Amino acid sequence: MASLFNLVLILTIFVFPFGQLLRIRLANIEFPLFDISFFLLAFFNFLRHLQRQTKPLCQHFSAFLIYALFSLCFNLWLLKLTPFKPFFYFLRLASGLSFFIFPPILPKIFPKIIKLSLLSTVVFGLVQYFLWPDFTFMKSLGWDPHLNRLVGSFFDPTFTGLIFLLFFLSLLLSPKLLFTDYLLLVTCYLSLALTYSRSSYLSLLVCSFYLSRHRHNWKIFIFFLALVATTWVVLPTRPGEGNNLYRTSSIRAKIENYRQGLSLFVTSPIIGCGYNTLGFLRQNPSNTSHHLFGFDSSLLTIAVTTGSIGLILFLLGIRNLFLFLTFPRRLLLIAVLAHSLFANSFLYPWTLFLLAFL
Repeated sequence: MASLFNLVLILTIFVFPFGQLLRIRLANIEFPLFDISFFLLAFFNFLRHLQRQTKPLCQHFSAFLIYALFSLCFNLWLLKLTPFKPFFYFLRLASGLSFFIFPPILPKIFPKIIKLSLLSTVVFGLVQYFLWPDFTFMKSLGWDPHLNRLVGSFFDPTFTGLIFLLFFLSLLLSPKLLFTDYLLLVTCYLSLALTYSRSSYLSLLVCSFYLSRHRHNWKIFIFFLALVATTWVVLPTRPGEGNNLYRTSSIRAKIENYRQGLSLFVTSPIIGCGYNTLGFLRQNPSNTSHHLFGFDSSLLTIAVTTGSIGLILFLLGIRNLFLFLTFPRRLLLIAVLAHSLFANSFLYPWTLFLLAFL
């Protein structure tokens, strides 16, 4: 079983940098190839722990998944919806959270190959930014239009910025930094800056504050505060609303997004509308966006889809996870939690993979 797990792990690491580029269609549903490798990885990891008779950690996540499945089945029956797409979303969520219930046992070579995979992700992003900066045509395919921003193979600068931030933090917390690691840190930060993702900048500041507090050295926070402020000033201003770091249109859009989420939450505050039926409940002929299956906050998405009970179980799971993790991985979790206040990033499969494996 260990060999199968390692084989699928290598496959998952290989497809990771391709993001949304490698997509397949199954049962009339299109999704990234990464989702399949992610599910298989979780499946073999579960079998591996079953053989070892390992006791599960973060049992609140186990309770959350059981409740979320009940909520989904009840709403599929109540709303008479086609089950395939919501069930695929649930499988993806269950796969990600299962790694916190049964932590993976990694081969010794893993740190080197994951670093190479994340470096490839950065290279993809830089190539896109300099050679293919106009993504406005992607609106017709259901993606947000972006101009002169680093969106990478994930077609979204916000999620790409978080992935670069997690890579940056993992390098920064390495016990021994080589000269090549310093070059990677600089390259990674420059790539992060070119996403123009304010939520990623803010998450970096939150992490630097926590790091300074932990090490009792406030020079760390002051340095990163100055770095982000300098970045804010010197970043090139090119055509496109996304290049304007003082833009308010996205803030208004998020406020409206939160308002819609809260309006939907009060329609079923206890059991929720089912994870994940949001795309059906919010669908209209003029809007085919890929973002219909989530709100601009992971906790809001959980609250709407699984209700108050699901949200409480989910928060308890995060609390247990935080207490279980070592400091470096706590810092990664804080980065994701801060970022997920402005995007559905905690439930993003690539994010869950990095949180569990990085």
